[in-house]
Amino acid sequence: MDLRRLGYFVAVAEEANVGRAAKRLRMSQPPLSQRIRELEADLGCALFVRTPRGMELTAPGRVLLVEARALLAGAERARERVRRAAGERVLRVGVLGPGEQALSFPAARAFARSCPDTTVRLHQGDLGDPLIGLTADQVDVAITYGPFDETGLATRTVREDRCYAAVPADDPLARRRSLSAGDLAHRSSVRLPETADPTWRAFWQPTPDSADGPAVRSLDECLHAVLWQRAVALVPGQAAARHRVEGIAFRPVDDLPPSRLVLAWRRADRSPLIPAYAAALCASAG
Repeated sequence: MDLRRLGYFVAVAEEANVGRAAKRLRMSQPPLSQRIRELEADLGCALFVRTPRGMELTAPGRVLLVEARALLAGAERARERVRRAAGERVLRVGVLGPGEQALSFPAARAFARSCPDTTVRLHQGDLGDPLIGLTADQVDVAITYGPFDETGLATRTVREDRCYAAVPADDPLARRRSLSAGDLAHRSSVRLPETADPTWRAFWQPTPDSADGPAVRSLDECLHAVLWQRAVALVPGQAAARHRVEGIAFRPVDDLPPSRLVLAWRRADRSPLIPAYAAALCASAG
C-alpha cells in the first residue's frame, strides 16, 4: 500500500470532512478526493459514506483506519531507527495543540549546549491523542496537559494551570466572576474524541454525556464551537490567557483541581536526550 495515500485516508477519517482534511494536509480538495478514490479502487471497496454530518467510515474503512495508523507509525519508527543507526541523534518531541510550548529560544540554546549535533523534531498533536503518539513510540517526549493514565510513563511537571470555562460572552454564566462544575453540567458542551485517553477525556469534557455536542479535535475548534454553536468548553488557564476571542468569555472553574502542564516519556526509555530536554524546557519556563 502507498503510505502517502494511507496518510491522506487517516486525515479524512479523523476530520470527517474532505475540506478540513485538505486544509490540514495543506493541499486542495480535488487531488485529495482523487487519492481516496484511488485507494478505494485498489482495495475494491468503499471506505466512506457521505452523510449530513460529514464523511463517515464504512465497516472496511474502520478496519483500515486501525491498520493504517499502525503502518504509518511503524514506518516512522523505521525511519528514525535508520537515522539513529547512521549516527544521527534525533529527539522527537510531541506537543498537544499549538507549538508555543516548545517554541522557547532559551530552551533551544540550553539544549544545544548540552546535546550538540542533536536534531529535535516537533510533531503537533490534536485532542484525539493527548499523548501525541508517545505510547506508540511515535515521539520520544510529549508536552501535554494531564491528567492521563501514566502507566509505563514518567512525567515532570512544568507548571500547574487553573481550569477555565469558555462560554459565549452574552451567556448568563459570563456575568459571574467564577463558576463551578455544576454550572456546566446541563449545558451543551464540546464533544472530545473517543480515541482520547479516558482519564483525560473525563477531566476536560464539561459534561459526561455530550452526544449532541459539536465534535472537536483542536483548541481552535473548541473556541469556534463556543462562538458559533454556543457550546461550552474547558481550557487550561494559559490557553485562556493567550487565545482571547471577541464574543467568548473565560471564567475560572473553582471546584476543579488544577491541571498540570507536563513532560511525559516512556519510563523504559533511557536516552540521555530526554532529561537534557526536560531540564532545558523546565528551566526556560521558570
